[in-house]
Amino acid sequence: MDIIYISWDKAIRMCYELSEKILESNEDFEVIVAISRGGLIPARIVSDVLGVYDLYVINSRFWGIGGMIFPEPVVKVPRTLEVKDKKVLVVDEVVDTGKTMSKALNVLKGLGAKELKTATLHYKVRSKLVPDYYVEKVEKWVWIFYPWSFSETIYSLAKSRSPNNVVNIASEIIRQLGIKEVPLTPKCLKNSLITYLRRGL
Repeated sequence: MDIIYISWDKAIRMCYELSEKILESNEDFEVIVAISRGGLIPARIVSDVLGVYDLYVINSRFWGIGGMIFPEPVVKVPRTLEVKDKKVLVVDEVVDTGKTMSKALNVLKGLGAKELKTATLHYKVRSKLVPDYYVEKVEKWVWIFYPWSFSETIYSLAKSRSPNNVVNIASEIIRQLGIKEVPLTPKCLKNSLITYLRRGL
C-alpha cells in the first residue's frame, strides 16, 4: 500500500489554502460542520478564517488504515446541531469514495439545511463526489497519513505487519515512511501504542 505522510507544516498550510479558496468564492456560510475526526482541524481553521462561529461536529466511522471497516459510513449527529434554513459548509480532510461526505450531506438535508457545500484538503479522483472546494487532486490512489492521526495510523500499520510486536516496529515504520519530525516523544508514542493495545483497537 502506498502511503504519503503529510507533515504538520504542510497540513496547516493546506488548511489555510483551503480557507482562502472558500473566501475567494464570496459564499457567506452561516454554519460549518466538521466530519470527525479527520475534519476537525481543517474545519476549525476554516471557521477562524471565515469568521463563522457556529461550528458543529458530526461523528463518522467508515475507514480504518488502508480499508473500509464498515460496509457503509456510520454517522452520528449531536442533538444540538442547528442547520435548518442555514447555508452550511461541510469540511473533511479527504474524500476517497465520497460515501462519508454523501451520507453527511443527506443527513444535513434531512435536518433542513437550506444550502450545502463541501470542502476537503484532498480530493481523490475515484470519489463519486467532487468537493466544491479542495486543495489537491490525487490521481493515483494512496493512503494519506495526516499528522493528527499519528498514533492511530502508526498503531494500525504496526498491527497489520506484526500484531505481537506493535511497539517495537513502530520506529521502523516511521523510518520507512521518511517521517523526520515525530510529534510525540518516544516515551509518549510507546505509551500511546500500549494504550491502543490495551483497548483492543
